[in-house]
Amino acid sequence: MNRKVRNVREESGNIGIFILTRLLAALLIGFFIWGVLPPAWKDVLKAGPWPLIAGAGGALIVVAAIVRAGWGRREHKRAHERVARVFREATDAGLQKRSALWLIDHDRTFPQRLADAGPRLMDVLIRIMKTDKEKLDRARAANGLGVLGDPQAIGPLLGATNDEYPYVRAEAALALGKLRAVQAEKRLRELVEDDWDPGVRGRAKEALHRIAAQSD
Repeated sequence: MNRKVRNVREESGNIGIFILTRLLAALLIGFFIWGVLPPAWKDVLKAGPWPLIAGAGGALIVVAAIVRAGWGRREHKRAHERVARVFREATDAGLQKRSALWLIDHDRTFPQRLADAGPRLMDVLIRIMKTDKEKLDRARAANGLGVLGDPQAIGPLLGATNDEYPYVRAEAALALGKLRAVQAEKRLRELVEDDWDPGVRGRAKEALHRIAAQSD
């Protein structure tokens, strides 16, 4: 119940931010257009019903954007529920992989929703990261483990920092930073100093900053 209440509050906050940004954007556009109009046009607009028409039009645009965003959120929620159910019921490794990566890719901004997939999600992501032949999928799985935030993934993520593919190493390093894995500091420093790939070095440095920020 607490998790559901927290989800509603977070989504309500996001809706409020969405409405505010749309209103601000409409105001800024209106001020810009007004600023570039010739004085004669401004006089004509002031004399007629155009300010009211423009205001009503702007309000309709904002309302339409809000309705569209709400519809999109509902569609995404339904899709999430379907895929989470598929993942929970799947016994085929390929189906588990596809549904797990979909959940991670589409719900990374709301990691609390991933609890709907059940406790098996972390195990499947670790399996993908360790053994999958597709290097991009290994990287996506490493990223997903950082999103989940379970410290049990620290050991496998440390192992993934030795992956032959630099993008996997980079995502594993960043995930360790998200997990505030103090025990990974030595390995992360090695990556900063020795890894040939600048992306890996950058992610490892970012991870060290995240860990240091926790201890401050």
